[in-house]
Amino acid sequence: MIGDGGDFVSFAGKFVEPRRPGGWLDPGPYGCLGAGLGAAIAARLARPSSQVVLLLGDGAAGFSLMDVDTLVRHGLPVVMVMGNNSAWGLEKAPMQMLYGYDVAADLAPRTAYHEVVRALGGAGETVTDPRQIGPALDRAFASGVPYLVNVITDVEAAYPRNTFGI
Repeated sequence: MIGDGGDFVSFAGKFVEPRRPGGWLDPGPYGCLGAGLGAAIAARLARPSSQVVLLLGDGAAGFSLMDVDTLVRHGLPVVMVMGNNSAWGLEKAPMQMLYGYDVAADLAPRTAYHEVVRALGGAGETVTDPRQIGPALDRAFASGVPYLVNVITDVEAAYPRNTFGI
């Protein structure tokens, strides 16, 4: 399981429990966005018999989603679960807390990032209901190709911070 920064991975870090050492990789509290797909490629090569899951937000996808082309060309099935809240969540909520407004923190709503993965030779789908996540993951793992589960999330559900980071 790999986390590619952002609010979505902050939430996941509270709930995902690795089953063994080396089962969770993320960029840490001051990590960067966009490194997750490279890590997923490496994980797939290092553990070819393991299921590899990349958790990323829509902001992180903007940095590296084209790396799906590498996954496809080399036959490396990776399941990507995207929290698509249409925002730079790690910036939006703190700006609103500190200043009462945010600047340049919104992304296009409900972008069909899974279509990018399809265009590159993978597969994917959009999920809008939490009850659809399990069946979507089953389809993703059964597909045998890079697969993006594009989960539409609520931008108002900000990660519960206890500091402002300053």
